[in-house]
Amino acid sequence: MYPRHRLDALADGIYGVAMTLLVLDIRFSDGAVIRTDGDLIAQLVNLIPKFGPYALSFWVLSGRWRAMVFGRTSHEPVSGAYVSWSLWHLFLVTMMPLSTLVIGRYGSLAPSIWLYTANLVGLWLTTWLASRRAPAAEREQVDDNFIGTIVMLVASAVVLALSFLDTAWATLGFLLTALTPLVERRFGRRKPGVVARRLGDI
Repeated sequence: MYPRHRLDALADGIYGVAMTLLVLDIRFSDGAVIRTDGDLIAQLVNLIPKFGPYALSFWVLSGRWRAMVFGRTSHEPVSGAYVSWSLWHLFLVTMMPLSTLVIGRYGSLAPSIWLYTANLVGLWLTTWLASRRAPAAEREQVDDNFIGTIVMLVASAVVLALSFLDTAWATLGFLLTALTPLVERRFGRRKPGVVARRLGDI
């Protein structure tokens, strides 16, 4: 068993650093000459394409962090399996600045969308897998976001399909994740124990 507070401290630190690094690619182009108001406005307008991926990534990471800390009413030790999936999750968190940089600079190329989508899917899956190995008392109180994970997988499939048709609009497929609350109300939240009985342990 591992002390929970040490893992939480590591997660908070990694999330904080990753969310800060996201903004570093939003900068004026090298060699930019700014002498007039018009020059400055033009440079700011040129930053708009990079702001979209930054905002999306910040929203994703803040949402994942909230999902991690929501409902944690105890600091009891956690299992090795929980720690392992949490570390895989944190590894993918550290990759977010890279995938955000790639899609921000090369968003018109499909592989940048594939990389970014793979990063997001990994974040959702590792969060779900870790939640199923949380302490029993915590699992009784907090849902494992199974439905949210399914919605994310569907949205990712839409994004990947669109990337073969028109990369300019492909990432709009992630807007489907906004339907998660509606889907949860329609089908109900599912507890980890129910999912485990139906799907078996992974």
